[in-house]
Amino acid sequence: MTIGRPTLDVSLWGSQARGHVPNAPTLAFAAPRRAAQLALARSPRDLFLGAYDRFAPVCRAYEEPGLAVIAIDDATGNAAGIVKLCARVQRPVSAIVGRHDKCDLYLHDREQLSLRQLMIVVDPVKSFERGATSITYRVLDLRTSTPMADEDGRPLRGLAAEGPAIMRVAGYTLFMLVLGDPSDWPASGADAWSMLPERVYLDELENCAEGSLPKMRRPRLDVRETFITRTNGPRDTAMRLAQSGDIAGTLEINTPHRHLTIQVGAKALEDGVLLGRYGRCDLMDAAAEDHTLSRVHALLMKLGDRLLLVDTASSNGTFEMGERTRLVVMEKEHRTELRLGKKTFLRWRWA
Repeated sequence: MTIGRPTLDVSLWGSQARGHVPNAPTLAFAAPRRAAQLALARSPRDLFLGAYDRFAPVCRAYEEPGLAVIAIDDATGNAAGIVKLCARVQRPVSAIVGRHDKCDLYLHDREQLSLRQLMIVVDPVKSFERGATSITYRVLDLRTSTPMADEDGRPLRGLAAEGPAIMRVAGYTLFMLVLGDPSDWPASGADAWSMLPERVYLDELENCAEGSLPKMRRPRLDVRETFITRTNGPRDTAMRLAQSGDIAGTLEINTPHRHLTIQVGAKALEDGVLLGRYGRCDLMDAAAEDHTLSRVHALLMKLGDRLLLVDTASSNGTFEMGERTRLVVMEKEHRTELRLGKKTFLRWRWA
């Protein structure tokens, strides 16, 4: 099925039925041996080529600058779904991937997958002119028990990239592919794979045996490359949200029974502050009073010089001035009070 939205377009190909599947808690268990062997046998290239005819026509027809996130089942090689994020001028765009049926890319076949597994945020672009726009984006694991890994199996909590990236999580391989140029999608999957840039991880270059960043090798002019920076994700709840001398602002929260004022540091904002009723969320004790909040409800994060509050596919929504919203950009003079769920109110004050 396809769901049309101003900034998102979603196609699900794995018989997902929204609103009909129980959103049971995440379970952790060993994968069946045969499925694990199949997953190991299928390289990202094999998965890309096997599913190419399924997703290529959808991507080829999309001429606006943006990002496609394609999920392919490691065990079967089948494409499970795709979410296309259309970049916007002066405004970020977000999507949520997970097992909750309100997620944009809804993957219901893996109980190892968290209800809300990861978030993608596409940076604003300066122009829609073809060839003049570069797509940069971040992917953040929402502090799950089954974190994502890169295409070589190395754990990731987050990444920032400009160009294609490949990651694996809970039995799926996710291809993050830039949209906007139909010529990137030739008839042959092998030709399309050969056109993908080489993925280069910046942290590896900075810590390689030959030296650090000043001695980093220069890119070859005849090879296209995607530079991927490993980043932190939302920090562990045991870590303090602010240190002395590092106060970015204050989070004011009004619950049905309490008023809380919490100082948040700049580093915590860069990593992300997760709000919700689950133990993996910050401010969980306060959130537990309001059962209209989702277990993982929203993420507060700094992106460049902006502060974002992103709704993480919550059941009862996030509201600004009475209107349900997916993403709020809080500028320096932002004074609006936000409502999370039905009974919790939040206000951010910059230091």
